[in-house]
Amino acid sequence: MNLSGAGKSAAPASARTAALVEFTLPKLLIVPALALIGLFVVFPLVWSVVMSFTNYSMLGVTARKWGFIGLKNYIWVLTDPDFQAAIANSFIFTIVSALIGQALLGLALAVVMRMKGPEGWVGAATKVLKVIAGALVFVAWIIPEVVAGYCWAAAMSRGGLFTAMFGINYNFYVRHPLQAMIIANIWRGTAFSMILFMAALESIPNYIYEAAEVDGATPWQRFRYVTFPLISNALLVDFILITVWTFGLFTLIFTLIGPQMDYMWTLYVYVLATGRMGPPWTGPGPLSTAAAAADIMFVIVLALITGYLYALRRLRRWA
Repeated sequence: MNLSGAGKSAAPASARTAALVEFTLPKLLIVPALALIGLFVVFPLVWSVVMSFTNYSMLGVTARKWGFIGLKNYIWVLTDPDFQAAIANSFIFTIVSALIGQALLGLALAVVMRMKGPEGWVGAATKVLKVIAGALVFVAWIIPEVVAGYCWAAAMSRGGLFTAMFGINYNFYVRHPLQAMIIANIWRGTAFSMILFMAALESIPNYIYEAAEVDGATPWQRFRYVTFPLISNALLVDFILITVWTFGLFTLIFTLIGPQMDYMWTLYVYVLATGRMGPPWTGPGPLSTAAAAADIMFVIVLALITGYLYALRRLRRWA
């Protein structure tokens, strides 16, 4: 018996088996994740698009007998004054509270946290204050949205902490719901931007700033030519995430101002889907009309993300 020949033939077979396992095992491991994504992301999205072209509803006759109605839901939504007001307020809310409030305030806090303090007891006290300030900002982020919404509603009510500080003798969140939403969202969401920018700033070596300072670069030039190009990726990630989160925000604003459908598109969809309003041809609150409104906002958010990517490319060339 030729044992050496048998060993030689077994070695390639073992190598082929190992290569096959190495090739297939990673793909098999991601199958559960892909299945969950398909079940909870892809399927609802596809079903929402399909449902938006029907008169489907959970209430009334159309709950059992529903059919294709074309673009009626989209036409009704786009011509509804409440939806138009909700879209306008959603853009204002996102731009002011997220892109201006959370992003800029988070960047400013990150820069302050990274700055070196003076020596001695003053520097030690400064470090302690930085830790306390960072902890307070972070606590606001981890508080559940339901709790945060009710806390701000209490603070902005007549006799609450917020109204007492500014001498307001009425329910601020009732008379100025959009401003109340902006304040609450800035307070709660700034921590994410701060943490993201702190991580980006910490990754920049100090010798780069030292070299720029030796070359006579001003603080603005150091930010434009050193800091901004190196944190541009973090800036893009932050803008995309806080835009998506703020556009889709529901719990915080619902607990704060209630189901006012003309102040946020998520509230608009909620009012439609729960049967509080609806086109006359499908009965009260059809889910199909709510699906059409959600699909429109999905397209808008995709357009915003595409715009961010294009703007970042232009800003990189400028920097």
